[in-house]
Amino acid sequence: MSTAAAVRRPESTQPPVPPLKTADSDAAKGVALGLLAAVGYSVANLALRQLAKGQGGFFWDVWISGMKALPTFLAAAVLLAMNISKGRTTFPAWSAFRPLIGAALLMQFGGNLGFQLALREIGLAITVPIVFSSIIVSGAIVGRIVVGDAVSVRTAISMGLMVASIGFLSAAAHTGGGSVDPSKSSASFGIAIALVSGVSYGLCGVVIRRVVQSKLPIEVTLLAFSVTGLLTLCPISAANLGISGLSAISGQDWWTMIAAGTFNAVGFFAITHALRFLTISRANVVNASQNAMCAVGAFVFFAEPLTSVTLAGIGLTIVGLLILDRK
Repeated sequence: MSTAAAVRRPESTQPPVPPLKTADSDAAKGVALGLLAAVGYSVANLALRQLAKGQGGFFWDVWISGMKALPTFLAAAVLLAMNISKGRTTFPAWSAFRPLIGAALLMQFGGNLGFQLALREIGLAITVPIVFSSIIVSGAIVGRIVVGDAVSVRTAISMGLMVASIGFLSAAAHTGGGSVDPSKSSASFGIAIALVSGVSYGLCGVVIRRVVQSKLPIEVTLLAFSVTGLLTLCPISAANLGISGLSAISGQDWWTMIAAGTFNAVGFFAITHALRFLTISRANVVNASQNAMCAVGAFVFFAEPLTSVTLAGIGLTIVGLLILDRK
């Protein structure tokens, strides 16, 4: 041993570095993932609104809803295969899949198809706020009962501001002269199916949070949800549209469907990961920022008016995000 090595170094006079606050770090990750999900879903929603103009009627909407699951399925399948090859992932028992399949069917037929039908009837600016109001309320109530998620005072205030912002944005949609006339006779059906869509998404969010908390691999969860859409909605639509109907789909519509599915996959992956770190209520509040994003997107890409009421709704969304409890 050298003399230098044998000399004892003096104790450091610097104060010890405090340990990282894991809870705060996890909350920050959850909020970031929730915002990423909001961006992904916003772009997907704009693409879906463009596709809602199609003349194929009900089964055209069924086809769009089914094809939206394809990019998620492909990404989840690749991740699952990679992890299985490395010994990181094994398939759980069938009992773990049963609630997933039930939730997947609810999401595909109630959530995704309901959302697309509502887009056709009442448009994007009205559909998104109605869907999110019902997501926030149903997710908070069912999440509290089933998962035991607590709702802090700050989160409750943030949720209230979000619901208020949704009210402003809905009012703006009714008075701003959007591309779809909300006074037509089908508006009641559109509003009702949007509510069904939101409640379906809210219930599915609770199931997803429960299964990811149980350490079920996220890629398995996403695979179950996406393959359910492909194996149910697409065959139903194809059987009714027929070869002639499918072959009549334009190249632009195919690319729009790919874009909608890809950004929907980004949103789905992000919100599923966010639910590892956030409660249902907090994840839904962060994800609800897409209300403002969709309002801006509708103005920029579809020339829908950005009124003072819409701007008030966007402002309330931002304030709600700032107030959101991160503990």
